[in-house]
Amino acid sequence: MKLRFYLHSKAASDGRRPVYVSIGVGEARPVRSATGVVVHPKYFNELAPHIHRSADGATSHNDRLDEIRLLVGRAVRQLEDAGTLSNAALLPQVKKIISELTGRKTKGSEAVAAEVAKARPLAEQPFRAVYQQWKEEKAGKFTADYLNKGSQYVDWFETFDPGCTPAAVDQRWVNRYTSYLVKETPMFNNTIAQHINSLRVLMQFAGLPTKWIDNDWEHDIEPVYLTQQELEQLIAWQLPAGKGSWDRQKDVFVMRCLTGLRYSDAAALLRPHIKAAAALRMIRMDQKKTRSAVQIPLLPLVEIILAKYEHLPAGQVLPVISRQQTGGIIKEILKAAGIDSPYMQVRYKGTVKHEAVLPKWQAASTHTARHTYGALLARMKLHPLQIMEKMGHKDLKSTMKYTHLEHEATEQQMIEGWDKLQSGKLED
Repeated sequence: MKLRFYLHSKAASDGRRPVYVSIGVGEARPVRSATGVVVHPKYFNELAPHIHRSADGATSHNDRLDEIRLLVGRAVRQLEDAGTLSNAALLPQVKKIISELTGRKTKGSEAVAAEVAKARPLAEQPFRAVYQQWKEEKAGKFTADYLNKGSQYVDWFETFDPGCTPAAVDQRWVNRYTSYLVKETPMFNNTIAQHINSLRVLMQFAGLPTKWIDNDWEHDIEPVYLTQQELEQLIAWQLPAGKGSWDRQKDVFVMRCLTGLRYSDAAALLRPHIKAAAALRMIRMDQKKTRSAVQIPLLPLVEIILAKYEHLPAGQVLPVISRQQTGGIIKEILKAAGIDSPYMQVRYKGTVKHEAVLPKWQAASTHTARHTYGALLARMKLHPLQIMEKMGHKDLKSTMKYTHLEHEATEQQMIEGWDKLQSGKLED
């Protein structure tokens, strides 16, 4: 079903126009009907909420449009389940719903009136309303950036199925939605997996079970990291003249490669987080993302970098800039430093595999520093539990993604094992 509200072309003397609803159910022409709402074009928006709060009666008008969306969606699903969905069957249902909402009685309207009169549970409210309530309740637990991120997924839910509610989601809906994302959008499977995760979150918040929703869209991506040799190459590389900002961001990136700090933790790092220890000074802080405590020893090169920025005000440790600026500068620095070994980017769109060979600098991001730290710890032969502690992970599953990054040791073991097999010296 594709439902939308739009303004009729005929205007009253004061410029106001009637709001119509259009419902497409697969036939050549959609079902159209007046909603009983009249508004000036300057107050109308095709995206919900449709009537700007400055307009007279905005609240009641928006409530009416939400009710129309909800009840029409329910009528469509009932006709669909009965195998009788068509324009001819839907139009009387739409007119009955709107007639009751506008106060004009029709045969059978009592049932609709009772439906409207009932206070709707959260699961039967549009996803936008559920999301807004979720944001309000979680405001004390999550950052504003994290909370606002969910809006993009609700936008897509509404684009696909305007007015859809958590209660209306079933396996068929999920299958149709994911097929839509694959066929009609540029999204790859890992992004679709995020949509399904967000769908689950909102449905759980609305009190509905979600274990039945399979999310097998995500696939592992080979992390982009610098090898020990590439990191040493970057450290030794001399910046061109006039690139002072590059020098600062190179320092921040190298420091993060040697401490594993996420971008958010590097930005929040203060002098009081650095403590004396038996051999090396340590960073001791609670990570912003996981809220778990982490202790990271500071290697001599890190101490040299930190000493360069002792002049920063308010206890600040590093000259961190915005994430967006950092990502672009890191790519430029790595490119100029010759970090261009081939990286195979593998992505899936539905069942189709897309591969592209990129120079490593192009595939790098701010998170490349953390991946590099994990690879270095694995190369140092630290036990996975020690790596988990140094990276601040809550479980080994997250840590194991890093322990396989340095392939050289495994390759050498295989070469030595093969030599032993050929010489007959391999023990049973």
